[in-house]
This record gives sequence, structure tokens and C-alpha cells, in this order.
Amino acid sequence: MFQIVLLENNKKIKVLHTYSRIYDANYRFNLLGHRKVSMPKKYIYKDKKLTETNYRILLLKKREENEKSITIRDDYGKILHDLMDDPNWVILSELNYQVDEQFSVTGANRKLNGDEIIKYVVLPKLSESNTKQILMLHNRVIVEGDSLNMITCKSDDESIRLYNFIRVYCFENKIKNIVFFGSIPKEDKNIWYKKIHKLTGISYNRLYRRMTR
Repeated sequence: MFQIVLLENNKKIKVLHTYSRIYDANYRFNLLGHRKVSMPKKYIYKDKKLTETNYRILLLKKREENEKSITIRDDYGKILHDLMDDPNWVILSELNYQVDEQFSVTGANRKLNGDEIIKYVVLPKLSESNTKQILMLHNRVIVEGDSLNMITCKSDDESIRLYNFIRVYCFENKIKNIVFFGSIPKEDKNIWYKKIHKLTGISYNRLYRRMTR
């Protein structure tokens, strides 16, 4: 039996696939290792603070007598004996892996990644009569046209990353009827907090929060 497992900061967090044939496992493993996502996840919350993260996938085989894992190390070169010495599995291969960053969006019933935000929030109903403006309010990205959507990011830096992702997409694809205003000036922030609270019902305590999961 073979498994493909996901590591987050060198800890197993999920079995992605299980196979009975090495050919099938290898094929899926290489596909996953070369996948690209719109905005790779860079940070997670750990011990109530943002922590930089990285992801890898391992190809595992059910351990048989005298089989040995390949050697894998962390970013500092330390050998990861806990993974290599698993009594049930041997490691056949490893690859870097990208996980999509996902964002909470007002009006959406699930979190969306960068591509989905462009598809479902930025581009719909875009026209000369519905020009949209995109702004940043600390760790939020606001998309406003006939309606208002607020996208919540983990931090101010993450909101800048998402804002620039949208801006570059619109520039490269020559999308019209969108105006990018950057960060909302300090003197106008309270006006926007009141507007967002009125239109979305989100509490001020939540709106003022500068970091979120």
C-alpha cells in the first residue's frame, strides 16, 4: 500500500491519497508536486501568533522488513528522524507543495482563494454603470460597486499581497471599470468602518481587529 501525505512545517497533517499500485501513486505524487496555486499560503496561526509555514508532500510505502526511508531534512539541515523511523511507513520520495491561501469574504458561504475572489467578487456585473473601486483598510481589502464586499486577510501585509494580486491580474488582462485607490487615508478610516458596519452588520470590535485567522 502507498500513501501521499501532506506535511506542514514538517508535521503530518493529512493523508491526501491512498493507492495499491506504485505507478498510480507516483503519477499522482508528481502531479501534486508540480501544481501551482494563485496565492500560496505563507503563514498560519500557532500559539496565537502568525508563523511562517512551508508545505511538503511525502510518498510513503507500507514498511516491510529491512526497508529504509530516504533521508529528509528540515530547512536547517536537521535530519527528521521522527518521520524517517515511522514503524509503519517508509518514505520513498518528497516534493515541495503549494497550498492555496483562502480568505473570508462577506456574502460568501465559504472561504475563497485569490482566483475565486477575482471570478466571483471582482469581475461580476462590472460595467461603465457599475465601476468598482478596490481599497485596503488595514488587513481588509474592500471591493465596492453597486454592492460592497469585504475580504479579511491574516495581516496588513497579506492584504497588500491580495490587493497587488488583483491589481496585476486586472492590468495584465486589460480589465476596465476598476479603480485601485490603495490604502484608505487615516482621516477617512472611521467613515469606512461605519459604512462597512452599516452594510454588512459586522461588529466594530471585529472590524477593528488587525489580525485574524
